[in-house]
Amino acid sequence: MTRPEVALSTGRLHGTDLGGAVRFLGIPYAEDPVGDLRFAAPRPREPWPGTRDATRPAATAQRLRFDPDPAIPEPIVAGTDILHVDVWAPDVGRDHPVLVWFHGGGWESGSSHQPWFDGATFARRGIVVVSVGYRLGVEGFTSFPDAPDNRGVLDWIAALEWVRDEIAVFGGDPRRVTISGQSAGGGAVLALLGSPHVGGLFQRAIAASPAALRGADIPAPKGVTAESLAQGGRGAVDEFHRRLRRDNQLTLPFRPVIGGDLLPVPVLESVAVGDGAQVPLLIGSTATEFETIARSLPGPALLPGATMIAMSQDIPRAGLRALARQSSRRSVRRSVGAVIDAATIHSTVTRAAERRAAVRAPTWVYDFSWDGGSGPVHCADLPFFWGVPGAENVERYLGAPAPHGLVDAMHESWVGFVTEGEPGFPAYEVPDRRVRVWDDPPSVVDDGLAAVREVWLPEGRT
Repeated sequence: MTRPEVALSTGRLHGTDLGGAVRFLGIPYAEDPVGDLRFAAPRPREPWPGTRDATRPAATAQRLRFDPDPAIPEPIVAGTDILHVDVWAPDVGRDHPVLVWFHGGGWESGSSHQPWFDGATFARRGIVVVSVGYRLGVEGFTSFPDAPDNRGVLDWIAALEWVRDEIAVFGGDPRRVTISGQSAGGGAVLALLGSPHVGGLFQRAIAASPAALRGADIPAPKGVTAESLAQGGRGAVDEFHRRLRRDNQLTLPFRPVIGGDLLPVPVLESVAVGDGAQVPLLIGSTATEFETIARSLPGPALLPGATMIAMSQDIPRAGLRALARQSSRRSVRRSVGAVIDAATIHSTVTRAAERRAAVRAPTWVYDFSWDGGSGPVHCADLPFFWGVPGAENVERYLGAPAPHGLVDAMHESWVGFVTEGEPGFPAYEVPDRRVRVWDDPPSVVDDGLAAVREVWLPEGRT
């Protein structure tokens, strides 16, 4: 089997022939963020000599294990070359559509080469896949007085600029780019829709279970600077990361900072104005995203926890009354789970869909409801969309083998959207508000976000 090679503007690479697809891992799109660059904006990569080995995973930005049993396995690879992309491409042809993937993990964990994100399935359908590694946690998202904000966001944009400039080498068409992501990666997609710095870098967007929590950003404590942490080395950065995580256990301590030139307005406003409203958006969630959290809470903590979450996300009084009516038909734990789901994910999907529908921005909404035993929980839809039901940990996480017909239908939906801009079901438009329910079999329902709208958007408020 011949070893595939490509020539970029920065140097040559050799990758892996997968049969029907080729793969190149750890391709730098910027200089390694070390020394003076650790807390700086990404700098364009200098050319390298010879041919670079792109057959093995490059370093991961995640350094600390935060979940001993994560849903998606999280390989941690040592090294400094974390600003890289992994690319899967068809082994023949040119001008293929491109799917750019931003991984999730609360903006502090995950990587570009987690096993559920095997782009070979898309590449064999004629799509070039680019999975992006970016700075996480303190280095990517904590505000310091002596460093630019949103360094992780700057990394996303630098990666998209690399796609624009280099993807044709892999047979990709830079004029047919779909950005995509799940959880924190879905939040990245919504944030990029509203950034004035991304004009022309993508033409479609997919936001799966997007995290876009409202609330104040969490800057570094007074007296802590990027320079002081950089001088302390890797250990100082990791210890500061642990400290922020310990002091903010019920929130996301790392997230994009709203305000300034890069992300000037709140995410849920920007998705329906300006250029962002012109980009076709496929958005959705799982039916019981974080209900497992409610299952694990001790009884005395249930109602106070739900109240705190609800108040932090500003449920209006009419919404609280609607929540009480809905809760009368559920157990306390199911009610608390519904509040957590809506506060973290469902209300974001609903607000984005409603605001875009109001200005007739092209939008499609899905609700993943298939339950194999573990519930339609956070991340459960990903093996279906990626077409990888046999990937590591999938069956254990789902609770049962994924139905092949549903896997094929969901994977085909993303292929259709990336390729033709059509996911295979009706758009979300007023007054029908049709939503694709991914179950076995799939269906389409009218006003599929009604329960969430009743609580979080009473009287049409968005």
